[in-house]
Amino acid sequence: MTDTTDHEAKLDLVEIAAYRYREGRLTRRGFISAMAALGVLPALGSKALAGANELVVVNWGGRPTEVLQEVLGDTYTAATGVKVIVDGSGPSGGKIRAMVESGAVVWDLCDSGMGTAIILEQQGITQPIDYNIVDRNKVIEGTAYSNGVGNYVYSYVLATNSKMLGGNVPKTWADVWNTKDFPGMRTFRKSVRGMLESAVMAQGVPTKDVYEVLGTQDGINGAIDMFRKLRENIIVWGSGSDSQNLFLQEEVAMGNIWHTRAFLLKDQIEGGTFDISFDGGVIAPGVWVVPKNNPAGTEEVMKFIAHGQDPALQVKWLELIGSGPINPAAAALVPPELAAWNPSSPENLATQILYNDEWYAKNQQAAEELYIDALIN
Repeated sequence: MTDTTDHEAKLDLVEIAAYRYREGRLTRRGFISAMAALGVLPALGSKALAGANELVVVNWGGRPTEVLQEVLGDTYTAATGVKVIVDGSGPSGGKIRAMVESGAVVWDLCDSGMGTAIILEQQGITQPIDYNIVDRNKVIEGTAYSNGVGNYVYSYVLATNSKMLGGNVPKTWADVWNTKDFPGMRTFRKSVRGMLESAVMAQGVPTKDVYEVLGTQDGINGAIDMFRKLRENIIVWGSGSDSQNLFLQEEVAMGNIWHTRAFLLKDQIEGGTFDISFDGGVIAPGVWVVPKNNPAGTEEVMKFIAHGQDPALQVKWLELIGSGPINPAAAALVPPELAAWNPSSPENLATQILYNDEWYAKNQQAAEELYIDALIN
């Protein structure tokens, strides 16, 4: 059987299973088990098998799943009586699309990103956000979309360990490229996302002009060449835990990492030696998307999204795992000791740029190849 035939046969099995589920001849548990066996959906635990009168919210697992359950799920249940189940199996765009196209949706709300939200909308997979229920004024400007709305923010930031730098700490991306005055290893992501922007700013380009420069091939090539010049001083990170471990093991003295990992590192590295700068950071939102025909219905899931816009709940999220509040009103509630670590504090927002997903949709594939080549020659 050829790969193409095998793929078509798998899709046919999915269609049969979905038909039996809709007809009531296959239980929800049986349907999900069948999809998992076919590799179409994740193997979900029993917690995710919610009924239509419950909300199933899906994120990417780990500690954030526990926090989402505690901060948003349990508080919504307490306020409304509607049970919320947080499933951490990972709502990739492919999984969401498979559910909708099979006609057997088991998720109500998914923690996605800008790029995926845009693609799923174009494919007709998600529902519009009802801004009569969800308040578009309670998110940072530029993060309220037709079929998705921001739920928190995270940033790519400059992280430094002054202990390894003899107290001479880089303040700008230009400093990071200055190996004479700031010796030591640096870390950058092995994916191009969030990285080229720092290389452009290291050339003296103001934040407001970064994507204009990257809008030309000469601008992209110039940023790539910056990494080629620096590659002997770079150790790449692939996952957030990789970047965290590189600092913990003192393999790098500085680098471009997610602020959420830096939020953890501040309590793990010798007091006063680890710091971050949001100056020249790239801020990006997590985005709620709602699959079409979600079991709990449109109104209930929109009410849950609106519940999550409560600034006090968003500050709690920050305190527990570092996710930045997307509601501007939350800034006034952030404890003073955490304000410097909050990507959406007004003073930090002012020095950052918003991740431009339209640029990545157009340029990421080609830029990724050039970037990897620059790092590994």
